[in-house]
Amino acid sequence: MKVIGLMGGVGSGKSTVADILEKEYGAHLIITDDIAKKLSEKGEESYQLIVSYFGTEILGVDGQIDRKKLSGIVFSDKEKLEKLNSFTHPLVMKRVKNEIELIKVLNKQKTIEEQILYVVIETALLIEAGYRDLCDSVWYVAVDEEIRKQRLMSNRGYSEEKIAAILKNQMSDKDFDDNCDKVLYNNGNMDNLKKEIQLLMD
Repeated sequence: MKVIGLMGGVGSGKSTVADILEKEYGAHLIITDDIAKKLSEKGEESYQLIVSYFGTEILGVDGQIDRKKLSGIVFSDKEKLEKLNSFTHPLVMKRVKNEIELIKVLNKQKTIEEQILYVVIETALLIEAGYRDLCDSVWYVAVDEEIRKQRLMSNRGYSEEKIAAILKNQMSDKDFDDNCDKVLYNNGNMDNLKKEIQLLMD
């Protein structure tokens, strides 16, 4: 079993690559943002830490954390983003490690044909949060900045000001490139993207 880490900036298309790996190569996906969402729900481990620090104004009418409100605060403030990460990352990392170990145990109980051969960790902060050590290979999903901006505006409704704040707080393309094993270019052509993935999988 090989563990592949996917990293790239917001709007790079990590989720698209992960989806291809799941559907066409039978990969098991671990999406850290989904785990973080679960851990931030009312009654879960990081909920109280987040609310205590950011205040009840980040809550919706149902008492759950409104992630849109929270992201509006942290994406423009590096210090607050780091504080949020300190609440969630250790707990998410623990869940990720447990999930990988469980798959290894289950694989031992299956025939070779039934085993999961690839686990894919999709995460925004693969290097910063320490997931590099869990991966056999790290792929950087690269995209031209203008295409990324267009995606964030059309798909998420982000303003240019918000996009600029997000990009300012992310690793540079060079840093991503320096910390990966392989690079995938995802500028929108699905056929080309699938061919690139096939080359990396061979």
